Amino acid sequence: METIDSIYTAIAQHMLNQIDEEWSGCKVDVEFFEGAAEFDTSYISEQGVECDLKGGYPLFKLFKELHELTTDNQDNKWNRAKFSLEPSGKFNMEFEWDQELADEIERLSNE
Repeated sequence: METIDSIYTAIAQHMLNQIDEEWSGCKVDVEFFEGAAEFDTSYISEQGVECDLKGGYPLFKLFKELHELTTDNQDNKWNRAKFSLEPSGKFNMEFEWDQELADEIERLSNE
């Protein structure tokens, strides 16, 4: 099993592997639902243009493992996360519990 720090590094590397120009920031917004996730990944070019990046299964696996490591009890639940990265290597990770999202997933899974 990976460590939290190695997962953060792998998320950053996943994004950096797709950028082939100067950039000023990149981000991953994720809605996580145990066995599935939805990603919004992008970077900002030096010209200020937002460009899409690919999420894909490798990114899902990283967030699944991160979810397993960080939700070891009910007090640490999250179903939304935001990872942001600057060219300097500075990054930020935010976790959030969205009850409306959880209720919607529950409702759709019961239909």
